[in-house]
Amino acid sequence: MSERVETRGYWGRARFGGGPGVLLGVCVAVALVVSGGVAAWALAALDGTRREEIIVFAVVALPWIFALTWVVLVDRTSLRDAVDRPDDTIEAQWLQRAQSGAFTDLLLVLGLTLVAGVIVDLDVSLRNGLIALTAFAMGDVVVRMLWLKRRDG
Repeated sequence: MSERVETRGYWGRARFGGGPGVLLGVCVAVALVVSGGVAAWALAALDGTRREEIIVFAVVALPWIFALTWVVLVDRTSLRDAVDRPDDTIEAQWLQRAQSGAFTDLLLVLGLTLVAGVIVDLDVSLRNGLIALTAFAMGDVVVRMLWLKRRDG
């Protein structure tokens, strides 16, 4: 009778098997291949005057591609501080309540802006209007999350 104790690590295990070394090795390899591939494609497709920008882009993209690969390949149950059921946490409930309230606020702002735009004859480009509404919605969620955290936490 052997009891196998599973320990959770900081980096976790890969979903396809193997420990943290395999997971990190695959993430590094994917990041190098994707970043190098994008740089090679851009160097072949663009003129030679922009080589420095392409190299900088490839270097800056490496950690982001690594992180995205890690998120896709890690087995969440093998992480040290991972919650077993993240949807049942108070933070998930706060986020859901904040997003619901922000959606209601966004509908109200859209309606009032539409009425005001008809009355005053606003001439706003679609891009600027969408940027403003997106910023408002994101800010509203953040403010509501902070308010709920302060009130309930």
